[in-house]
Amino acid sequence: MARFIVIESLDGVGKTTLVRNLAAALGGIAMSMPGPAIKPLREQIHAALGDARIAHALFYLALAAAEGSKARAAADAGRTVVMDRFLASAIAYARARGVAADFGALLPALPRPDVSVLLTLDEDERVRRLGARGEMSAADIQSLDPAFRGVVMAELRVRCDLQVDVTGADEKEAVRRVIGAVGCPPAGL
Repeated sequence: MARFIVIESLDGVGKTTLVRNLAAALGGIAMSMPGPAIKPLREQIHAALGDARIAHALFYLALAAAEGSKARAAADAGRTVVMDRFLASAIAYARARGVAADFGALLPALPRPDVSVLLTLDEDERVRRLGARGEMSAADIQSLDPAFRGVVMAELRVRCDLQVDVTGADEKEAVRRVIGAVGCPPAGL
């Protein structure tokens, strides 16, 4: 059965690697938000939007509408889709950045995943992984602030269907944990 699965988390948890590996294990496709057409333009768009926090939030909600529509169409056509971030992250990060807009009115008009998974990891391990990447992005640095991180995680916990801790898991074990939680059999079974 094809499904639209979303993986949400803070940066440094292993979400992007897990999305790629999970999609392969399920015989599906990996997608991300923003998609490949926007990703190289993201910094220019951020600069153009300036300090208008609501504009940044609406930009990410627009991306969720566009990428989510593609993902939903693929899942409805019989392809399992595993998405790297989606609506929960767009709203959680907006809230952590002080945007108090009522996004609830928009949600019924946006594509919905079949299941959203909050991926968690021991905070010391997450910080180590961020440091191992080399130079940290502004978003990475922001996620190190306990207050900011707390708001993001509280929002993600409310908006995700499941939570899977990947502390101590290698790449294969992380995939197994998510498959077990989501209840999707690997491809070929």
